[in-house]
Amino acid sequence: KAVVSTQSTGVFDLVRKIEPVLSTLPDIVDRLTSLKALHEHAAQFASNLTTLETTQANVTRNLATQSALIKKVEDNISENLKQISENCANVNARIDKIAGKATPKKGKK
Repeated sequence: KAVVSTQSTGVFDLVRKIEPVLSTLPDIVDRLTSLKALHEHAAQFASNLTTLETTQANVTRNLATQSALIKKVEDNISENLKQISENCANVNARIDKIAGKATPKKGKK
């Protein structure tokens, strides 16, 4: 009986200490509920931001790769144009050489 009385007194003292706060509990619960939605939106925003940063890093890496590939294509086109010019000059030289041999020389009968 003494133990129950001591426990009852302890509980009563605790209730008396928290009694002034009890009237604010509904407001606190409402505030926590509204903050829950805000925190969920913040978490979603953070997730979206991480996804965006990852996508941006991928795009940047792809652009660098494409720039390098474009540079190689430009270099190859330049080399090909040079080779085509040389080939045309060689063909023209051969045509001129053949044309020179095929032309009958004047003065010889």
